[in-house]
Amino acid sequence: MRIRLIILMVFFSISLISLAQSANNDSIVQSKQYPGLGKAASSIFFSEKPWSISGFGEINHVATPGFTPDREALDDIELYYNNLYRLAIFFGYRFTQKFIINSEIQIEYLSANSDGHTELNFELFADYRYDPAFNLRLGFHPLGIGYINSNDEPILFYSVNRPESERIILPSTWIELGAAAYGKFNDDFSYFASLVSGLDAQHFKSATWVRNGREAFDLNSLAIVGQINYSTSGVLDLNLSAYYGSNGNHSYQFENKNYDLNSNLTLLSGYLRYSPKNFRFLLSGNYGWLSDTNGIYQLTKAKNGNGEVLGKKAFGIYSEFGVDLLHWFWWNRKSIEKRLIDTHEMKLPIFVRLEHLNTHKEVEQELIALPRVQNYMTILAIGTNFNFTEDIVLKANYQFRNSHTSTEFAIPTGNYIELGLGFNF
Repeated sequence: MRIRLIILMVFFSISLISLAQSANNDSIVQSKQYPGLGKAASSIFFSEKPWSISGFGEINHVATPGFTPDREALDDIELYYNNLYRLAIFFGYRFTQKFIINSEIQIEYLSANSDGHTELNFELFADYRYDPAFNLRLGFHPLGIGYINSNDEPILFYSVNRPESERIILPSTWIELGAAAYGKFNDDFSYFASLVSGLDAQHFKSATWVRNGREAFDLNSLAIVGQINYSTSGVLDLNLSAYYGSNGNHSYQFENKNYDLNSNLTLLSGYLRYSPKNFRFLLSGNYGWLSDTNGIYQLTKAKNGNGEVLGKKAFGIYSEFGVDLLHWFWWNRKSIEKRLIDTHEMKLPIFVRLEHLNTHKEVEQELIALPRVQNYMTILAIGTNFNFTEDIVLKANYQFRNSHTSTEFAIPTGNYIELGLGFNF
């Protein structure tokens, strides 16, 4: 309990100091995003000064009345926590107009009843801006794939937690070590391509597919990622991305013979975002193919004693619609512009999201009857936000979760109540 209180005190102290600093820093343009990054992470690229300090924070609570999530099967407290406290601070420095270094330190504390977990994460990468058509990024950076991976700050998505298909099928937030090239073909079309470290199959879990395979600085596997984006003045975005990589250099024994794992992961992802005035519509889909799931079963069996049965195909799709009610009911508002309240930026959006995912769309015939944990469900989320300013939001949503998994492969599930506070600075 004492450690928890210390963490919370540090969290809020840093948050208040950072908010106070940003209140006096007019050089940061928070409303813009740089390729592959969220708003806070983009600050150095729009700062008038050669340096910038920015960040974001989250305080979330999740209740699951009537059931307790299977922690052993999920094996990631971020998927079953009750309380989350997260603070990320970015520091950027521009040596020249072409050469920029950006970094992030993120501390988070998650608790699930009596269990607690503290984690420290970081990013560090350098950009060389040669030309609008061709730029380079080197270091530990987010992959250009999916919607959430470049929009993971809480003010950029409606729900308290990220959509499940972008936490499991696409293991967001997904950060790897590598090199990237990005740029614009013209005013509407842009690209982002990376060569990065890949996933590690020995950590894969049946219930969460490839999510647990993210390993920092693991160069035993490599992957390539490509993304093409079409955007028109921030109203319409069409995005297609793909990932292909190996899942580690491993060997295992089966029937007294040695075998090399020959597993690769292929992912296709795309989204459409249409956001005119006070409306926002988002359609996102992810589909994946995983090879040599027989080898993964034998590898994880040798490592853990119980083999993990992974789907050789998995998918997740969701559609989301939101509308700002305050735009309609308070159109003649008085002007109040403070750090914590700005009536021009106040919003009260309501949203609905329908999501469908399956971690075991297809299973290898030799494994289909073996014990596994499968996430095959439909999720209807209904909720609201209240934006005090563009950078401070209160969130609440209710999830109706309906499992389609056969009884022998299912884990306990039920509806979620989620409450959250998010802010950028």
